[in-house]
Amino acid sequence: MSDSLKPEIEVELGDCIDCFACVRVCPTGIDIRNGTQLECINCTACMDACDAIMVSLNRPTGLIRYASENTIREGVKLKFTRRVKAYTFLLFLLLGFLTFLLASRSDIDARLMRTVGVAYNSLPDGRISNLYNLKLVNKTHNDIPVDIRLEGDKGELQLISNDKIIKKDAYTMLQFFLIMRRDEVDNWKTEFNLGLYQNGKKIKNIEAKFIGPEVYN
Repeated sequence: MSDSLKPEIEVELGDCIDCFACVRVCPTGIDIRNGTQLECINCTACMDACDAIMVSLNRPTGLIRYASENTIREGVKLKFTRRVKAYTFLLFLLLGFLTFLLASRSDIDARLMRTVGVAYNSLPDGRISNLYNLKLVNKTHNDIPVDIRLEGDKGELQLISNDKIIKKDAYTMLQFFLIMRRDEVDNWKTEFNLGLYQNGKKIKNIEAKFIGPEVYN
């Protein structure tokens, strides 16, 4: 049978014009026309390049798009089922919770500890003092000036360190004495509050206990 008598086989061609624009713009150098590949990073650069070529040729766009095999063969569109709705709701709930955590977190983390090994000191004038270590952590990318104030009318605060600026993305350690008169010590553990202020605005409250001798119960 001669070649001239062989039946011609019609091949159905797609709209791809083999311009290789999708291959040229791919950062990993794959040919997305061969289907999904592990090297694909979902940057969608091939989609934009293909659509630009199709627009210049007045042809339909969307040759490269996100679609399932069932959608392409059967023409079935994605259905928003109850399961998808539930997953979407949970996703928005999680995003809302994360947004709340980011919005409500404080710029400074503070940890107050009494100096180990010393319960209290009795001063010559009869007053009682406790030595504390205050660790301040700056969670922001800016230096934060802070002022430490003793809330209430009980006691006297004496700072040992004058460094009141917390460097960005760092922490600082402050030491101070809290001194109380005998009549101000209600129990061997007396509660007090410290306020951290930034530019006159209170940004954090710290609750702690003052240790005194039990004879003053």
